[in-house]
Amino acid sequence: MQINQVLEIFMYGEIGIPSTENRSQRHVIDGLSILHVDDVWNQEPHVADEVIVQNHSPAAVLAILTSYQPTADHRITLVDRPASDHAAYHAAGYRHSSNEVLLVRRLSDLPPPDQRYSVGQAKTIAEMQWLNSNDPANRAWISETRLHESGLRHSFIRLDQRVVARVRACRIDAEHSYVMNLYTASEYRRRGIARALMIHVLHEAAAHGEQWSVLVASEAGLPLYQSLGYQQRASLVVFERVAESNS
Repeated sequence: MQINQVLEIFMYGEIGIPSTENRSQRHVIDGLSILHVDDVWNQEPHVADEVIVQNHSPAAVLAILTSYQPTADHRITLVDRPASDHAAYHAAGYRHSSNEVLLVRRLSDLPPPDQRYSVGQAKTIAEMQWLNSNDPANRAWISETRLHESGLRHSFIRLDQRVVARVRACRIDAEHSYVMNLYTASEYRRRGIARALMIHVLHEAAAHGEQWSVLVASEAGLPLYQSLGYQQRASLVVFERVAESNS
């Protein structure tokens, strides 16, 4: 897949499927994409902007943001931009937040399922409530609206009467899916649980006829995804606005 196509899937996945609770949308201003998130996270309203910078100079980005007036906690994500751009964002009041990697995998030649772990999928209100109450990251990550959205799949692994890992996959279109929200309880890491869950996600996507899987990995998570056959399409450098002091 070409980088522009992967970026489109990434941005669609980050915006999410429109619903009564998800009013997020993508703005394009002078060719610059701004993802305006207006959604419900952890049962609380969440509004924020993410600026996706691929071809624009820092001066052009900052000029557009001056007129756009993004949310206070917005972030700027640089896509394969030179390190020489960073100083301009620092000077404008941003701080380097994280490095991420945009990955893609063709859904063929998949590794065999890991029979050590049984993977479940949330389908009922009772399952949703139990998963939210026992989430390893202490987040109510599934809402009733998302539970019943046909384009979303919420998978998990349960051990010792608790949720030890969970993940969400979003069907972008007939050929592509976007994976997000993978999390494993700290005391259950390095046991192959996240790998088993991801293998299940890949097989499930293939069973739905999808041909490509896209996700964004942190530096810490990159080795896992590379071991599963994901390939890098872009480096992402994230900047966040420095909070203003009240003093």
